[in-house]
Amino acid sequence: MYLHVKEEMAAAGSIPVLWVLPEAEAKDKVIIYYHGWGSDMESSRFRASIWAAADYPVLVVEEALHGARGSWDYEDIKKLPEVVIENMKEFDAILACVRARFPEKKILVAGHSMGGMTAMGLLARDEVAGVLALNGLGDWTPLAIAPYKEAAQAYDPMNHISKHKDKAICMLNGELDDVVNPVYQKNYYEKIKVEHENTEPLVFEIIEGTSHVVTTNMMVMTLEFLEKM
Repeated sequence: MYLHVKEEMAAAGSIPVLWVLPEAEAKDKVIIYYHGWGSDMESSRFRASIWAAADYPVLVVEEALHGARGSWDYEDIKKLPEVVIENMKEFDAILACVRARFPEKKILVAGHSMGGMTAMGLLARDEVAGVLALNGLGDWTPLAIAPYKEAAQAYDPMNHISKHKDKAICMLNGELDDVVNPVYQKNYYEKIKVEHENTEPLVFEIIEGTSHVVTTNMMVMTLEFLEKM
């Protein structure tokens, strides 16, 4: 347990989830957080607590093949697209869990790495007001491989720009990231910046000297972004 937050285990249908909640009265936004490949719900508690300590409730999702939902040889990434696509399919259950507790709050989806890919994919959902994508990608070309090519292309954020143009989008990538190449997030940014209505903030930053990690500065940038919404 971290200072100034409280935690509650729960379930979204059959999916284990963890609420990380402010001690004080919550702000008008709730964050759904998806962890990265080879990570899990438990190891996401600290990151979620930073947002919760700033009075944003956070729901951390346990993803397929991770934590209580199984395992995999994470050196072998061939099933990563499968998990991302499963996240797309399971979102209705996650959404129902959030709405049962916070029926009126704006929903943001956040994630790191594979979770950042998930966040970008879910931006097309009408219920999602914005994203915090950390070392993610909005061009899903790397995910569009057999046997997942058709499904990945169906959810690819590059094919849903028209649904993103009025939403809050924060994309932070490490310049030296050799796991998720920031060029794919840049591809998306070049496309969305043309159509974005700028009624909500649009931020894309490549963080100098940073690899496939989430730095303290990146977390501060997400908090500043949330205050602009």
